[in-house]
Amino acid sequence: MQIPKEIKKIVKDIKDMKIQGASKVRSATIKAIKIFLRKDKSKNVESFYKNFYKVLRLLVSSRPTEPEMRTAIRILLKESKRDLKLDKLKMYLLSICEGYEKSRELALKKIAEYGSRLFEKNSIILTHCHSHTVEAILKEAYKKGLIEKVYCTETRPLFQGRKTAKSLVKAGIPTTMIVDSAVASIMHEVDVFITGADAVIEDGSVINKIGTYTISIVANRFNVPHYAACSTHKFDPITSFGFREKIEERSPKEVWQKRPKGLKIINKAFDITPSIFVKKIITEKGVFGSEAFASYMYQKLKLGEKELEKMSLQKLLEAKA
Repeated sequence: MQIPKEIKKIVKDIKDMKIQGASKVRSATIKAIKIFLRKDKSKNVESFYKNFYKVLRLLVSSRPTEPEMRTAIRILLKESKRDLKLDKLKMYLLSICEGYEKSRELALKKIAEYGSRLFEKNSIILTHCHSHTVEAILKEAYKKGLIEKVYCTETRPLFQGRKTAKSLVKAGIPTTMIVDSAVASIMHEVDVFITGADAVIEDGSVINKIGTYTISIVANRFNVPHYAACSTHKFDPITSFGFREKIEERSPKEVWQKRPKGLKIINKAFDITPSIFVKKIITEKGVFGSEAFASYMYQKLKLGEKELEKMSLQKLLEAKA
């Protein structure tokens, strides 16, 4: 099977960070799957599954740290196991894609509402990197007259903070950008430090853009609470049984295009903020303490060791190779 060029472009844009933010990556993943479902020329169900898994493996490989993408793919894998004729199976999976995206849009609205309730009037907020979920919360809180000002970091080396700044300014929110290393100098003004989360692991610790852990430590020193906002689909329960979230290391050229010969550059894209530094996790199911969120998810998913091992997406896909 030849992978459609539209799907190849989506995969490349995710790898190159042209598509960023978990909700955007998830939407792009669903879009790619819909393209496949509409363009696939398989003659039978067996051939369809072979091509389907090939596309899913390609998408999974595009972003190592993206549980929300993996959750969406797990759901589609589960739903694909239907005793249906090929045409009806494709139509069914297309309907699942449409319904899934609508449910995620509703989830974002709920997170924005729950998150906005945490701010007091005239709050000064600090945020790091770019998160559509955080943007939604800040915009909702500003509508309610609760935000005086937002500080956002540049977020080097790819400057995702500029995306946040543009969006907040467009919404009319007073916004000030600072360099990443300036957070300690303004933290005495800040009431809340809020970030997104690329993943939440087994103990409630948060994986997010590199620098989040550093800023969280500074916030803790100034008694400023760190809130993380994300969908429950960011929880990655398989981390309980030795499946480690891979911390993506990106090209040194992002840091220094023409570095001196012999100079080594480490360019990790994410870090892990321990749960003790994250006061609250804001989700579509409500607001939780970080460890309480992990406990809630285990109970909700009713996960034991066997179920967790089955959730290893890599194993699922490898089994279908």
